[in-house]
Amino acid sequence: MSLRSPGFARLVLLAAACAAAGCTRRTELVPASADSSMHAPADSFAVLAREATDRWESGMNDEAAEKSSRLVVQALTLRPNGPWPDRARGVLDSLGIGAEAAGNARATVVNMFSRSDPEGPSYPYLYWHQKDGLRLQAIESRGLHLTDVATHAFAHDDTPQDSSQTAVLWGKRVGGGQQPQVTVWRYVHGRWDLLQSLGADSLGGTGSGEFASNDSSAELQTRTFHPAAYFDECPTCPHVYRARRFRWSDAGFTRLDDRAVPSPYSTFTAFIGALVANDRERAMPLVAETPLIDFARRFDWQSPGKGRWRVAPATGETASQMVFFRGQNEAYRVTFEPRDGDWVIAGFEPTNRNLE
Repeated sequence: MSLRSPGFARLVLLAAACAAAGCTRRTELVPASADSSMHAPADSFAVLAREATDRWESGMNDEAAEKSSRLVVQALTLRPNGPWPDRARGVLDSLGIGAEAAGNARATVVNMFSRSDPEGPSYPYLYWHQKDGLRLQAIESRGLHLTDVATHAFAHDDTPQDSSQTAVLWGKRVGGGQQPQVTVWRYVHGRWDLLQSLGADSLGGTGSGEFASNDSSAELQTRTFHPAAYFDECPTCPHVYRARRFRWSDAGFTRLDDRAVPSPYSTFTAFIGALVANDRERAMPLVAETPLIDFARRFDWQSPGKGRWRVAPATGETASQMVFFRGQNEAYRVTFEPRDGDWVIAGFEPTNRNLE
């Protein structure tokens, strides 16, 4: 980076802002990796910022991330009472360093990556404070995207104690969607150890997740789906969703509830599955009137060899009337009605495919 480059000019401005905030060259940094007791070098803000950006531009990502992580420590130390995620993200963004940040005053995770390769490796660091200063520790993400951070069982002064936990919600991109994943870190003797890892099998596949709380406990909630059998589904198409809730305890997250999310689309996919399985009893609760089962069989809906199903473009997940295509030639208009908190098929008729 040359002395006349815009990037260097930004560094000078940042260094000046740092000095105005009272930053000194003797700021002590306390990293908490495998050797959390070591003190980082007392680099000035501007010099450390230039070194970090130079490493990112040179493709030395491991070293760039380590220097950037210490840069974040300096930024948070200067304004410890400000929102940590916003402060970290703002400083790194001003230097052109790709970063995601989430958390609170107890613990914040900053996930850094090269802006020239946003889908490549990422480098997450967990930040927290002890009575003797701010600390950080590199944690694992396997190239995931940071979504949210939550904390559990911290002391009243917002410092961790043995058995404190920090949960990180990640997103893994798959096809046109994203799978939520969670890692839970437990604080033991001055560092964070991995306590639990929840992936697609536990959280339900593709979709979304969020941390929530009620009057008595903290929870993890997910809304996810797997592709429906006998159907082709696009990323923006309706899906068969399941909602899961997990309670957060000293052992990590344990599942409380797993239920289907009612929708007309979910009812129709279940009906086709029941017909293919020749399971009349399973199909009966899915229709408003039993004769609709025999009517569907006249159109060979029970025969998967006739072609795969797909919903017409721009169809909403909760629409009370949907058009479904099957194979290359068939199309059906299906009407639904609500019943007992769910949806049933009220009728259907062949239609044309001019919506395709």
